[in-house]
Amino acid sequence: MSLSHEQIEQYAADGYTVLNNQLSASEVQTLKSSIAELHERRDPGTTWERDGKTVRAFHGCHMTEGPFERLTRLPRFVTPATELIGAPVYVYQFKIHMKSAFSGEGWKWHQDYVYWHEEDGMPSPAAINLMLFLDAVTEFNGPMIILSGSHRYGLFDPLVKPVACADRPDWEQHVSADLKYSLPQSLVADLARDATMVAPKGPAGTALFFHPSVAHASSANLSPFDRTTIFITYNSVHNVPQHLSERRPAFLVSRDNTAVTPLPVDTLV
Repeated sequence: MSLSHEQIEQYAADGYTVLNNQLSASEVQTLKSSIAELHERRDPGTTWERDGKTVRAFHGCHMTEGPFERLTRLPRFVTPATELIGAPVYVYQFKIHMKSAFSGEGWKWHQDYVYWHEEDGMPSPAAINLMLFLDAVTEFNGPMIILSGSHRYGLFDPLVKPVACADRPDWEQHVSADLKYSLPQSLVADLARDATMVAPKGPAGTALFFHPSVAHASSANLSPFDRTTIFITYNSVHNVPQHLSERRPAFLVSRDNTAVTPLPVDTLV
């Protein structure tokens, strides 16, 4: 599925675009069933909230689970990603954010690209995030908040949090509530004076494409409703990171930069 001219223009200007009804009810259920199996396995890419018992996210499961691997190759997602980046793409990251009812923690204001640039040596933000809603995202269950157009300023100087614990892998601080790189509140306040603050919402099956340099955050989920989302980061095959390290394991940052081959039939099952 190709994007409309209006959607491409919105992405360029605002740093995001929303596509409705991108997953059917049966596809959402297939993905949720696979997520239930991940809860039983506790793979190395599993991270936890501060309580130590609530799953925060699963990482890299497209490498081991068929439905997630097929999801990354659906033409309805690969085609728009390729159009917006302007080059063939590969899967750079794959993660599932649980944001569980009552206990899912938030995300501080940050830019995704700072992690990829500083930790992995990604040359430019020639990548794109795809966020898929597996639950309805509302104003109550911790939606992502975006500062529209903030990607056009490039990378900001972040606050850098020292590693909290010597026996804890550094990469965990990149995906925990205590982010290694975050944006100063004064900067966010300045940006918010000129930029529109938006919180894309929608039913399960909604897709959100957003730029890796757009400033964004989300609050904790205080509602009784889960907010399960899948993130696929597509990167240009011409934008491969220059210094991948063991601090960032393969389930967090792919070592395979082979261009995605879209499925011949656009179906998950």
